Order: sequence, then C-alpha cells, then structure tokens
Amino acid sequence: MSDVKNQREKKTRKDIIKDIAIAFLAILLLLTFFSNTIMNFSLPEVAIQQISSGTISPMIRGSGTVEADSPYNVKVTQERVIKSVAVAEGAHVKKGDILYYLEDKKSTELTEAEQKLEELTQTYETSLFSGDLDDEAITRIRAGKTTTFDQYQAKLKAATDRYDAAKEADLAAQAAIDELTQAQSYTSAQYNYDEATPNYMDAEITKKLAELDIQIAAEEEEKNRQSSIMEENKSKSNKSEKKAYNDAEKMYWYHDSILDNLNDQKNALTIQQATGARDVSQITTQAGQVDNDFSKKLASLTDTKNKTAAELELATNDRTELLTEIGKEIELCNQRDDIAEQQETVKKLTDESTGGKIEAPVDGTIASLALKAGESTNPEEAVAVIQVDGKDMVTSFSVTIEQAKNLKVGDAAEPQNAWYYTDFKATLKSIGTDTSNPNTKKLLTFSIKSTEVQAGQNVSLQIGQKSEEYDLTIPAGAIRSDSNGKFILVVRSKSSPLGNRYIAARVDVEVLASDDTTAAISGSLEGDEYVITTATSPIQAGNQVRLANNQ
Repeated sequence: MSDVKNQREKKTRKDIIKDIAIAFLAILLLLTFFSNTIMNFSLPEVAIQQISSGTISPMIRGSGTVEADSPYNVKVTQERVIKSVAVAEGAHVKKGDILYYLEDKKSTELTEAEQKLEELTQTYETSLFSGDLDDEAITRIRAGKTTTFDQYQAKLKAATDRYDAAKEADLAAQAAIDELTQAQSYTSAQYNYDEATPNYMDAEITKKLAELDIQIAAEEEEKNRQSSIMEENKSKSNKSEKKAYNDAEKMYWYHDSILDNLNDQKNALTIQQATGARDVSQITTQAGQVDNDFSKKLASLTDTKNKTAAELELATNDRTELLTEIGKEIELCNQRDDIAEQQETVKKLTDESTGGKIEAPVDGTIASLALKAGESTNPEEAVAVIQVDGKDMVTSFSVTIEQAKNLKVGDAAEPQNAWYYTDFKATLKSIGTDTSNPNTKKLLTFSIKSTEVQAGQNVSLQIGQKSEEYDLTIPAGAIRSDSNGKFILVVRSKSSPLGNRYIAARVDVEVLASDDTTAAISGSLEGDEYVITTATSPIQAGNQVRLANNQ
C-alpha cells in the first residue's frame, strides 16, 4: 500500500490576486458602512444655539486709580533738606501735626534773595552818586521822598514854555535880519541902476513914491497895532500876557526899522524929484549913506539875534538836563522801592527758615508722601498730598460714546468684587470727553465714599444701563474677533450620499449691546441661524464640524 500524504495544493498567482480583491472589497464595504461614525469622532464637536430676539441689560465695567477729590497739596516756598519723615501714607493727621523734620541749614532761596538784595543796593548807591542829580534831589531820594508826577509835569511845562518862547524869538530875529538884508540888496540894486541911468523920468519917481506911501501906511498901521498890544499888557504880570508884551515889543521895533528904511527911500526920491536929474557923484554919495544906515540897523538886529540864540541854547540845555534828572530820579525811586521789597522777601524767608519742620495745614488723611530723608524740597512740587476730611475720592475710566448715552450723572455704581467691601458707595459724578480719543470715547468720573479705600488704590466698578429689546441676540461667548473685526460662526448644513455634513461659516457682525451672558448683534443674518457657542478644538470658517449630541 502506498503512503498517502495530505498536502495543500500550491495557489497560483491568479488565485492570490483574486483573494486580495475579495479582501479589499470587503474592507471597502465595511468602511463605507461605518464611515459616518468614524468621521464624526474625528471632527471637532461644537455646541450651537439658535439666534433669537431677547432683552439685554448691559453692565458697563471699568477700573481706575482712586484719587483725592480736590486734594490739598502741601508745598514749601524754599528748598530744604529732609531730616526725617514723621508720618506714613494712610495716616490721619490734624492741622499742625508734623509731617517732616528739616535739617537746620539756610535755604537756597534765602541765599539767593540775600545776594539779590546786595546787588540791588550796590546798583542803587552807584546810580545815586553818578553826578546826574543835584544835591537837593539826592537828599530827597535818600529821605524816601518821591516827587509826584504833577510836580514833574509842572517843572517840565515851565522848561518847555521857556524853550518855545526862546525858539520863537530867535526865529523872529532871524526873520527881521533876512527881511532887512533883502531890502538892502533891493536898495543897493536900485542905486546901482540909478548910477547907470541918471536921467530917468519924473513919472517913474512919482510911481515909486506912491508905492512907498502904501508900504509906509501899512507899516505904520502894524506898528500902531503892536503899540496897542504893548500898552494893554504893560502893567500885567501874568506869564502868558507878559510874553505877549515882549513879542509885541519885538515886532514894534521891527516895523519901526522898516518904516525908517521906507521913509529914507521916500526922502531920497522926493529930493531927487525936487532937484531933478542929479549927477552920478550925488547918487553914489547918497547910496553910501543909505548903505551905512542899513548896516547900522543890521548890526542892531544881529545883536538881538545873538541874544535870542544864546537864550535858546540855555533853554534847550536846561530842558534836556531836566528830562535827564526826571528820568534818573524815577529810576532811583524804583530801585529804592525794589530794595525795600527785597528786604521784605529776605525777612520772610529768614522767618520761614527758622522752623525745622513741615506741618499739616489741614485735617485729613495722608494720600502720598513725596520725599524721604536726605532729599530736598522743591517749591514747585508738593511734598505731601492730604485727602481733606469731608471730601470724597474719585476714579475714572473710559467707555464708548454709545455706552455713555444710556447713563446720567447721579447713577449709582457698585464694585465688581462687592463681597470685598462692607462700606462702599460710588456715584457717577460727570461724563466728559476722553481727550486721548475724543471721537469715540467718553470719560466717566465716579465719586467714591468708603472708609476702606485710600488714594492710590485701584478699584473696579460696574454700572447698569436700561434694558432694551433686540431682534438678534446670542450668547456673549459666541462673539469672536480678528484683525478684520468682530464675527460669529454659524452652522451650515450640506447634504451628501453619506448623510448631512455641517460646515462652520463666518458672518461679520456689529455688537450693539451686551451684558454678562448675552450680546445683541446686527449683520447679514436671517434670524433663524444656529451660532456655534463652544467647540472641543479650534475651528475656522469652512471647517467641517459635528454637533454635540448628534453622533
């Protein structure tokens, strides 16, 4: 009997390919059956809530540093070195309590004030004896007396009147010289003409005599008028009337000299007319005589002019000296007053520097202390700030203009951590413009009354607005934001052969109002969408998601 062995027949390549194909189809069928379940477990799970209408009572929240309302800034007028600090921040002090002890050292301000006083005194003494003032003025200034402006004005008027009179007299004297010189030149020319033409007609002489008569009559009338003025003012002592007399007298003699000249001319022509034609030698002789007369009168007028010029120079110099003296006296009086004022400053600083301490000027709580031992005070800066008893404290923070529209002064606020306080009251004091962002922000300032809060602390407040009804509300946590603004993610349903697929879609929104849990929005929405509130992992618009409780 032959041995029989059970052996597995060796598979061909065709059989192997067949088996692989059968296995692949089986796996594919299995994956297709369970694909929906497997995919759901791999997708982010999201919670959703349908958008709906609702009421929002928004709370405005903010934080700010507490400051004293109208605090008292303690300052010192001199730079002093702090020896030690006598109180601590937060301590309550009474008026007169010591805040700082000071080192016993002369202040910089006192040293500078004493130096300035010395400089003012030296300048004053140098100017006083500069030689610009007479002894009487020096004595008056040193005695502390001051000439009034009325006295200055009277002195200046007298000097100016004298100057004006001297100037007018000098001009009149010069005018008389000029007129006489012109007449002399005219007469001389006439004689020269007569010498050249000795035989002139009698009619021409008659014409000239008529012209001279008219001139003589005019001069006599003016001379008589000046004589009348002199007679009217002869016995009067008033300064202005005395001046009128002097002026009339000058003009009287001026016209008298002109009359003499005219009469001389008339006499000459009369003689010439009576005797007829004269020879050249006679004309020459008469011309010399007339010229001598002119020279005598011109010498007299020149003497008068010299006197008026001398008086004008004296009046000018006296007026200039008076102006210089008045200016110098005013300057010295001002310097003297500046010295007296500076002496008061030195005395005040000396009195203040004797105290070795800085005291509290009011009752209150020490809000801050600016210095420590070894540091120096600055007159421009407060060494301490005191929250005055009876005064509130304030704090501020910014909100949007829209938020501020629903608030009014007097609204009550409360601390966000109310459990921390037992004595706390906050009231909206003012609604102002936020200067750092005036176009979009408002600054809320609150008055705070609390024994548990001090200046410098930070407090967080919340204040409610009126409730309003909105068409589109969602959970506040569903609001998202990026560089493009605020948005929400809603779920869009998409059908597929394996069932519905859920896709996250972005919708840009504007937040109209919000409170602790809910936000009112506006955007491209129908109002019945489902918004994604939470997700098991980060998601973006376009991501596929699975819904919670919807495996």
